[in-house]
Amino acid sequence: MKLLILGGTRFLGRHLAQQALDAGHELTLLHRGRSGVDLFPQARHLIVDRDGDLGALTRTAPSGGWDCVIDTSAYFPRQVRAVAAALSNLAGRYQLVSSISAYVGFAEQGNDEDAPLATLSDPSVETITGETYGGLKVLCEQAAVAGFPGRALIVRPGLIVGPYDPTGRCTWWVQRLQRGGEVLAPGTPDAPVQFIDARDVAAWQLLQAERGCTGVFNLTGPTEATTMGGFLQAAAEGVGAEVRLQWVPEHFLLERAVAPWSDLPVWLPGASAGMHRTHIQRAVDTGLQTRALSQTAADIAAWAGHASPAPAPAPPPAPAPGSSGLLRPKAGLSPAREAELLAQWREQGGGDRRAG
Repeated sequence: MKLLILGGTRFLGRHLAQQALDAGHELTLLHRGRSGVDLFPQARHLIVDRDGDLGALTRTAPSGGWDCVIDTSAYFPRQVRAVAAALSNLAGRYQLVSSISAYVGFAEQGNDEDAPLATLSDPSVETITGETYGGLKVLCEQAAVAGFPGRALIVRPGLIVGPYDPTGRCTWWVQRLQRGGEVLAPGTPDAPVQFIDARDVAAWQLLQAERGCTGVFNLTGPTEATTMGGFLQAAAEGVGAEVRLQWVPEHFLLERAVAPWSDLPVWLPGASAGMHRTHIQRAVDTGLQTRALSQTAADIAAWAGHASPAPAPAPPPAPAPGSSGLLRPKAGLSPAREAELLAQWREQGGGDRRAG
């Protein structure tokens, strides 16, 4: 196939590009040249700001155009409309990476792809906050369907993890578990958890590109349901860590202003657990496969051990999927803060709910 990736040098796009080249596809990358400039010399690179003139796309398109365009970097509907205007006659299909933040909320038992979507009181807004991010993604989806009628695939990922993750969320847990010892584990071990390795997202998207698939798909995992306890145990096994998981109730943490998702990444309190029950059967039925979390954790550890300096958040800032109005903060508790919370929990008579 002839593929065009809008992005392709940071995280998900980087894995998409690598897998596309490994599969022998002809690849063009459009990016600003601000990261990964030495990556993928075998691909054609168009150093263009997508908010500027996209004439380079029409001037340099391969004969017959691109079989599929994969857009990993659209935050505003005008960006999607501009791509459609430039490529309406040069793209066979178009894939938009949206987000499960597109849903207006999360039902207790999880959302399927037909759940109600977020709306904006001001559709022209271009300030990304926790309140606008989901609605903007919905408008991007609508622009994709309008600009590529019958040819658009909408991908709504949940928490994406893996090597090169710029958010540091799962990376923080991997590195914390590597230090071993007593680990503060939030909530209860049987609470649901969902996430997906970026490489599994990439593999599924490329499979759909090859098949010419269209439609709307939630994309998270694992394909077999897991829990917070299972997540931490598997990650510890993946990095060969010996840990003692000290389970601390959510009310204790929330009373002490411990922020779900950021201070303790991945964790959400029970009232928000519907996000971690997102329905993915539609993606599974079309070939989604997810690797073992222990392997993801081992690969994150190997990458993070050589990543210097620490990865920085990707611009523009965006809230975590399902977050409540927060932009991406620095992930994870400091060792001192974790020790302080564990000491306070023991002082209150806790400390007997351990696993691992």
